[in-house]
Amino acid sequence: MRTTGWMCAILVALSGCASRTDNEAPLAGVAIALTNAGFEAAPGADGSIEGWTTSQHAGPVSYKTGIDRDVHAKGAASFRIERIREQVYGSVSQTVPVASHAGHTLELSAKMRTRDVGPGGWQLTLVFTGGVPNPAREAAPLTGTQDFRTVAIRTRVPPGAQDVEFSAVLNDYGTAWLDDVNLRVVD
Repeated sequence: MRTTGWMCAILVALSGCASRTDNEAPLAGVAIALTNAGFEAAPGADGSIEGWTTSQHAGPVSYKTGIDRDVHAKGAASFRIERIREQVYGSVSQTVPVASHAGHTLELSAKMRTRDVGPGGWQLTLVFTGGVPNPAREAAPLTGTQDFRTVAIRTRVPPGAQDVEFSAVLNDYGTAWLDDVNLRVVD
């Protein structure tokens, strides 16, 4: 039997079978709230993107970044980055708390697109913070010209992790887009 949203709400109210307190482990399939995950919010007067940080390796401005209302996978907008001078990398990132999810598996997914991106690629990454030893988790980079596709990373939250910073990183020349970013607990 398929359970619809209202049916689930009734079952929870009657039995408490799917409810939890803040001290209990999260339920599988629960989405972790992100800010402006679809890049729908209007940019700030300074070009800032609500909930997101853009950065580059060093030196003079080498990337043109912003909201693109002409190219998008879902909704009415996406994030766009274009390398305009040689640089090691440029990125867009967001950090969210994950301490309550320690020991559980998270899945980060996003729609990503490329145009004329070099071999270093356009790559989805994530890193846990909070004094835990861990390398960056990285999806295979997209290169060349590719339409929007879903890219995902699954990884277990290490004990002691406080936050997770996830990024989309342009490691080469070209133009790339990011849209419909999701983070969820899968077990």
